[in-house]
Amino acid sequence: MKKIFLSLIALATTAFALTSCEDVPQPYDTPSANIDNTQIVPSGTGTADDPYNVAMAKQLVNSGNYPTGEVYVKGYITSLQNGSYTFNEQFHNYTYCINDKKETAGQFVVFRGKNLGNTNFTSADQLNVGDSVVICGKFTTHNNEPQFDQGNYLYSLNGKTAAANPSTPGVAKGTGTEADPFNAVAALNAAKALGASDKLAGVYVKGKVSKIDEIGTSFGNATYYVSDDGTTSNQFEIFRGYYLNGEKFTSADQLKVGDEVVVKGDLVNFNGKTPEMTSGNQIVSINGNGGQSTPKGLSASFKDGMDNFTIKNIALGEGATYVWKHDPANGYMKASAYVNKKNVPCQSMIVSPAFSLEGLSKATLTFQHTGKFFGKEEGDMTKEIQVLASTDGEKWTQLSISTFPTGNDWNFVEATCDMRAFAGKKTVYIAFQYTSTAAAAPTWEVKNVVVK
Repeated sequence: MKKIFLSLIALATTAFALTSCEDVPQPYDTPSANIDNTQIVPSGTGTADDPYNVAMAKQLVNSGNYPTGEVYVKGYITSLQNGSYTFNEQFHNYTYCINDKKETAGQFVVFRGKNLGNTNFTSADQLNVGDSVVICGKFTTHNNEPQFDQGNYLYSLNGKTAAANPSTPGVAKGTGTEADPFNAVAALNAAKALGASDKLAGVYVKGKVSKIDEIGTSFGNATYYVSDDGTTSNQFEIFRGYYLNGEKFTSADQLKVGDEVVVKGDLVNFNGKTPEMTSGNQIVSINGNGGQSTPKGLSASFKDGMDNFTIKNIALGEGATYVWKHDPANGYMKASAYVNKKNVPCQSMIVSPAFSLEGLSKATLTFQHTGKFFGKEEGDMTKEIQVLASTDGEKWTQLSISTFPTGNDWNFVEATCDMRAFAGKKTVYIAFQYTSTAAAAPTWEVKNVVVK
């Protein structure tokens, strides 16, 4: 009996010891297998020299208070060729994920990105899981998850950057007029600054063809890119444009990479993501050779559009996004800076295309205009609405207007300006300039412009 009792005591002691071992925690220096529990501290300032890490990128986007311009983020590629994260052979972009650690938990999506130098990917094997990258692009969210928006590109891959580094932008030049076209960088900047529904009409852009996507002879248009040096760095898209003088393309060899072109059209930021010159644009010159010579005289009714006039905003006061616009319902150009029931100080002009007065000893501008809400002081109207002329589109001379609107009704009056001083000139421009103040923001309407 004693032996049985002792045996029971031994068994109980063993059971207690085993139970107690289960309550002893693992040593703190023994991590779980294949899991990196290192805490990542958000860091970086978002520049090329000091990129955000993924933790900082996620923190910023999740806060809702993140930069809207381009930023730089570093990390390791964690997902490729996996479901939605894949190489797009048709559009030559890549959707993949990056993280601060080489694991998928908490990874950050890079949506439809481009390769080094903002160039196309050509094959899926150009990226590999584990690659160290720095991405340049803009933040956005999808299904409440932070990610890089379409239009991003690789700034560096495993420490290597592109030979022509797109992070070092070129110098923006030009004003977008025929006499002083935007270069590619200026066009890119101007289009990026536009809202998704905004348009900068009748702009001239000069550059070298850096890439041709398509020259379609069935519809007669071409989609291509121009840059300042002929490389793909800082290139600007010309979407579905026409040949010289608006003629249709009839052959793929009418345009080639390296050609220097001047193109005229409207700048947009398609869907707020794609800066481009939108469809309907046309080439003005190729390698210095234009189409038709500068037309003699000028005729612009504004019935169906701006008739190749361009808008040049000199100053837009707070709250004003435009002054001039075409009124398609009534067939005229209209200017006003009365915004949200407030007079906003602005100055803006509409500028004609170049025309010639060669061979003429005298010339006259005729147009119809009306307006209301002019300043009440004597002489205000002559300051608020003016007609100007120039031989280079930059230095302007004010012309004397023969007849002004009454300011009391919307009846159009016919006015003339003597352009004798410009007769015989090879290249001439005219402009209608509007100026408003905090005291008065008139409405001015113009149509049926003729110079002969």
